[in-house]
Formats: sequence, structure tokens, C-alpha cells
Amino acid sequence: MLDPQRSFVEPLLDWHEENGRHRLPWREPSRSGFEILIAEILLQRTTAASVAGAYLPIVARYQSPETVVAASPETIERRIAPLGLAKRAEFIRRSSQQLLARHSGDIPHRYADLLELHGVGAYTARSVLIHAFDEDIAAVDTNVRRLVSRFFDISPDSGALTYLADALVPSQRGSEFQHAMLDFAADVCTARTPQCETCPFGEHCRSSGRAV
Repeated sequence: MLDPQRSFVEPLLDWHEENGRHRLPWREPSRSGFEILIAEILLQRTTAASVAGAYLPIVARYQSPETVVAASPETIERRIAPLGLAKRAEFIRRSSQQLLARHSGDIPHRYADLLELHGVGAYTARSVLIHAFDEDIAAVDTNVRRLVSRFFDISPDSGALTYLADALVPSQRGSEFQHAMLDFAADVCTARTPQCETCPFGEHCRSSGRAV
């Protein structure tokens, strides 16, 4: 019987140790919960490579909800404009207002509270819990969904996929595992040209050689 820890989790973490995108600035362990929230909002519908160049100047200027609220909306929009999707400036501004009004400027620990923040959906809320509060859960986006559905040969639309991804997360390594899934899906298990011939999962992947 297939052991998911030995066939999927451990090879994935080993691959990530050598090949992961460890230098992405929002992955630095010293990042605050607010800086992580900003990163997750900026990453919505935008590649990590695009956000990487803009992230440091933004968080250097806006280190807390207070600094965001004190700035004019036009100033925030100008700083975020190079990334496109200007509505994210509004997400950051309004969520900062909510944090000050409801949570004394702190990032809430509860999933339901995070979902109430403007511009925060299920994926962003879970990502904040993983990276800011070390929760052992998974955040499932298109890339994670593709990777897990291919390896276990289940429908990417299955309602059970998030539960499966949660069950795979190794104890006290949630953030590392989430990064590993994202990086592997971006570099190896890609949407159109997956590198099955060099994939470390080998024969354990139930879609090996036929993933499209």
C-alpha cells in the first residue's frame, strides 16, 4: 500500500531543500504577520517573480496597519501599480482599517476572522495561518490542486482534495511543506509540460508520463 509520507511528503521536502525558492523576501522567518498578509494579497493572480521586485519597497514603507491608514489611497496605488490589479491597493487599505477597528492592529489567529478582512479569501486566510502562526494545514490554489490531484489520481475538482492536502502536512513543518508544494508545481509539475522524466516521485505518481 502506498505510504503518502514516504512516497510524496519526504521526497517533496528533500527536493525543496535543494531546489526551493528560498530567497523570496516574504519567506524570511523574521516577517511579521502583517508583512505576510501584504505578500499574500500582492500574490493574488500575480507570479512570485513579479511580486519579488516590488515587495521590499512596499513593506519598508508600510510596516503596519497604522502606516497604511495614514497614507493617502493614491500613494498606495502608485506603489502597487507596477504589479497591475490596482484593486489590491484597496484590499490592503481596507483590511488595515479593519485590523485597527476590530483587532487592535494585530493579525487575527482565527480563520473566520481572517475571512472577514477585505480581499481575503480561503487561500489567503489559510496561507496567513500557515506562515504567520505555524498551523499545520494546507492552502490549496491551482498549483497545489494540480500537484496533489496528479500524484493521487483524483479529480482536481474533488471536494476531498483540501482534506487530503491537510492530512499530508507533516507536523511542525506546515510552512516548509506549503512552499515545497508551490515551488514543485511551478518548476516540475507544471500545467502544460510537466517534467515527469526527472520527477523524484517516479513510479509512485499515479499520473506519471500521462499528466497533461
